[in-house]
This record gives sequence, structure tokens and C-alpha cells, in this order.
Amino acid sequence: MTWKPRISALFLLAGMTLASLPAAAGQHLAIPERVEQLHRSDSECRNYDARHMLNARVTAKLSAEQTLYLLPCYTGAYNVIYSVYVFDKRYPDELKRSFFAGFSEETGWYGKDSLINADFDPKTKTLSAFEKSRGLGDCGSIPKYQWADYGWRMIEYRYWGKCDGSRMPEDWPVIYRFKKAGQ
Repeated sequence: MTWKPRISALFLLAGMTLASLPAAAGQHLAIPERVEQLHRSDSECRNYDARHMLNARVTAKLSAEQTLYLLPCYTGAYNVIYSVYVFDKRYPDELKRSFFAGFSEETGWYGKDSLINADFDPKTKTLSAFEKSRGLGDCGSIPKYQWADYGWRMIEYRYWGKCDGSRMPEDWPVIYRFKKAGQ
């Protein structure tokens, strides 16, 4: 698997930035004032106008009526935390953050309103995250959600809670995989 942080490091070594990534890495549509205001109203989000935060924004069309806004909220030592908004022009007064399923051994399944090190594939309309529990990236979770016309459907969730260097992300067990009815 290729992860955006690894791509970013390679581009920075080559003297490039995320802004110089090809359009396939994420479209950059204008962010409506209403979306921007909602994002800025979150007291946990900060550094909106910092270059690295502006470069990390991803916007993409989900359908003729719906647009994804994947906006960074804050950064840590090795993680970028994103808020996810879907604007449906048919319902302009109903703009909200998206919620997702998360998992930990301590709490089990829970709901959350952010994704860590998120990326979006516009061809498959898949939103994925690489949620590292420590910088080495040997533990954490890799959730994947696909747009399903009305909301995000979890299609896969990988998790490894032992930060012991024994497994890298591609070896983490799948603890959930979406199955269509009748499969």
C-alpha cells in the first residue's frame, strides 16, 4: 500500500510539495464559505491558514449534487487529523460533519467525527485513513469507507493494537469487511 505520508516525504526530498501532486491525488475545488465557517467554528481545529494545512485539503465531487471536503483540523508529530464534510446542494441547510466507526481494544467499536492521515480515491469514492498509534506506524488502524449515495459505508477495518514492532500495516488483521446481502 502507498500512504500519503510516505508520498509526502518523497516529494519533499525531491523539492516538491503536496500541492504539486497530480490532480489524481485529490481535486482542489473552492471551499464554500459555509463549509469554511463550520470548520473554523470547531474549537479543536487550528492553524487554518498555515501552508501545510492548505496543501493538505482535499475536495472532490461525489456526485452531481454532492461534494466532499476533507479538511485538516490539526497536526501532531506524525498525524494529520481531518474533519470530513459532505455538502449536498439539494439540502444546503443541512451541512454537518461526517461520523465514522472506530475501534480500540479498550472500548470496542465507537463513533468518531475525524480521521487521521486521511486520503480519498476519487475513482472508487473510497476514503481511507492510516491512524498510527506511534510514529513507527507498527500499530493503529486502517479504516476504509466508501461513499454510498447517502453516506459513508465502512468497507474494511484493519487494526493492530500491539506497538511492539511485530507487524507493519500491510500485515494488520482485517477485523471488519463489508459483505453485500447474500454473500
